[in-house]
Amino acid sequence: MLYSFKLHLKLTTKIFIQNADVFFLGISWLLSGLLSMEMSSYLLYGVWTLLSIWAILLFISYTAVISQSLATFTLNILRAIWYGNFVILILDLASLIFLKPTGGMLNIFFASNTFWAYPTMVMGILALIKLRFTPAGLGKKLYYSVILIISVVAIYFSARRSPLFCLILTIPLLYLPLKLPQIIFIISLFIISYFFIHPTDGKDFLDSFPDSYMKYRIERMFGLVEGRKETSYSERQKIWDIYLDAFYKKPVMGEGLAAVNRIVENKQNNADKLSAHNTFIGLLAETGLSGSSLLLVVIFRSIILMRIIRNTVWTKIYIILFIPTLLINWVEYNLIPGQIFFLYTMIVWLLPRGLLYLRI
Repeated sequence: MLYSFKLHLKLTTKIFIQNADVFFLGISWLLSGLLSMEMSSYLLYGVWTLLSIWAILLFISYTAVISQSLATFTLNILRAIWYGNFVILILDLASLIFLKPTGGMLNIFFASNTFWAYPTMVMGILALIKLRFTPAGLGKKLYYSVILIISVVAIYFSARRSPLFCLILTIPLLYLPLKLPQIIFIISLFIISYFFIHPTDGKDFLDSFPDSYMKYRIERMFGLVEGRKETSYSERQKIWDIYLDAFYKKPVMGEGLAAVNRIVENKQNNADKLSAHNTFIGLLAETGLSGSSLLLVVIFRSIILMRIIRNTVWTKIYIILFIPTLLINWVEYNLIPGQIFFLYTMIVWLLPRGLLYLRI
């Protein structure tokens, strides 16, 4: 932040003026942090959130100024995300040595998945983008293919369902509209799968997988666990009702940023004392209409800014990066200090702001 003002005061000021919605979003979340009862800790959290949003905006804008062209801008942003996630993975895998949770290797993976499952998903998505859109040689294609396979396997053993599904979903989306050979391949895949999948619920298909925590969580998501009627989604809906009730009580300003402990303090059931498991509903309860409406303005204005360019490849790449931010934030609450996916989400949501500073 300070370096940006020192580097070019007039340009930095111009960036904030042209992106006033982002500027005031950070301010509103900072003020929402002040509403929390534990003033010192949540003030620090609010400042961290504020500076993160502003720093991401400046990073994207200055990258666009330096890049000038759309192709160079896209390459620089994707490279920064790639290197950043690679460093995060190295640090997180090293941290496994110090975490040492009880319960065996599967629990070790699951205990640390918040830190490295999402960066691994992003690495896999970027590897797919490289395979699809860059004229790389055979060696590079093999390298990116290995990264993709490792990413899928690692996320599977992390037992995180949403990043696994988002990564798998990326594969067909990258190749739309489909050509005839791809259509024939997909049809053949469905025909072959028919012999392995139960005609009603896919139980036979899941039974073919080796036992693992991920397999159990997938079965729980579809309500296939014996003796358990509720699905993961129905359980989330109960939690969402708790946070929506909190929003109805304080619809304007909310309970205060990161006020999860106060929202669920009167709940007796431990299952009801979880985070919102939905970034949008969680923000609605914590920041009220003031903070949530500003976030929607930021997202929709970024989407509108995409009209500046008429580039099919860039649009497809952006959609591939954008979809996981919606899906994962709909089933997980990621706005807590240190959440890597929150930073990635804000980078993607603010990425079109850089188009304002390109020579198109």
